[in-house]
Amino acid sequence: LLNESLSSASESFASTTIVGVRETGAACAVNSSAETELNGKVPEPVVSILMKMEQMNTSNELDSRSIASIRTGSSSSGGALTDSFSPRHFCFIVSFFLSNKSRENSVPVDDDEDLDLWTIWGNLIKNWEVEIRKRPNYIKELVRRGIPQHFRTIAWQLLSDANVSTVHDIYADCMRRSSPYEKVILRDIPRTYPELEFFKDNGRGQQALFNVIKAYSIHDSEVGYCQGSAFIVGQLLLQMPEEEAFAVFIRLMEAYRLRELFKPAMTELGLCMFQLECLVQEQMPDLCAHFNNMGFDTSMYASSWFLALFTTTLPLELANRIMDIFLAEGMEFIFRVAMAILQQARLDLLKLDMEGMLKYFQREVRERYENDHELLFVVANKVTLNVKKMKKLVLLSFHSFS
Repeated sequence: LLNESLSSASESFASTTIVGVRETGAACAVNSSAETELNGKVPEPVVSILMKMEQMNTSNELDSRSIASIRTGSSSSGGALTDSFSPRHFCFIVSFFLSNKSRENSVPVDDDEDLDLWTIWGNLIKNWEVEIRKRPNYIKELVRRGIPQHFRTIAWQLLSDANVSTVHDIYADCMRRSSPYEKVILRDIPRTYPELEFFKDNGRGQQALFNVIKAYSIHDSEVGYCQGSAFIVGQLLLQMPEEEAFAVFIRLMEAYRLRELFKPAMTELGLCMFQLECLVQEQMPDLCAHFNNMGFDTSMYASSWFLALFTTTLPLELANRIMDIFLAEGMEFIFRVAMAILQQARLDLLKLDMEGMLKYFQREVRERYENDHELLFVVANKVTLNVKKMKKLVLLSFHSFS
């Protein structure tokens, strides 16, 4: 797998030419040799993902998910987001092919490691079903090194085991219905990544964000809508189209403990705060004592870490790296990142009062890692977590609540 020549891999990827796609059309238009290669070497689920990602330039008047098509039956929002536009899902595969071909022709010698990573991930995607079954630890190590941006769209879907075909009808049905949370969702949308052009007022991302959040609030009436989820959905939409984002979000909620975090009682969030506090007390007793003396509760700084998976705390590209590993390793990695941040901030925090600590977590943490992402991962991967002890804390917590 790892010994395929780079030139062979580059030719394989670059040989596919995306000519044009419209959702009203039959499929992606590709040259025949590339189509044979794609269908011959790539697992069917991956082919489906590749094809779906290239559906764009849709006639939105015919698309129930478009910005002009919040149906009358679900228009309690008053049409605030119904200005017509033509959203184009990012041309991920085209840009991948072009970037890869450009790299092949002009990349300097010292970029060999980066090129090798592209080659490895290309082959991994092609052989995903075999590799995830036979070498899951190998995949985890690759993910820790970082998923190349152009592979993230596919990799997040594969790592989360999201299946778009199983949610297609669910999503379409949700788009035809109204949600009791629509007004609240509309209120929160302008607050979600307002600094990004994609999510500016009347931007192409706002409608997609509304659609996916609304769909989930209908799909899971027990959870409904919670504000922190908007940042996670937005993060997904920056990587993939709506339906794929909906499928991955369902997996995050159901298979990664997030659904329990977002339930109205938020019992699971309280448990995570208790576990984190115990970890701080065990590994940084002086910091724990300082927090207690200042009346600085764990939830005051860490709630958003778990509810938004650091998307509101750290630079987005760094949050994407965290999502990479979270999808491969689960909630344990969120605790590792939390402890890494606290370990590196410990000496600063010990000098601050409550107001100073609040400002520190709001500003300084982001600035610390703005230009050095690896610093966080080096420390996080060294954090010691006693999984058995954390499970005992779960039992202790439930006993305390009862």
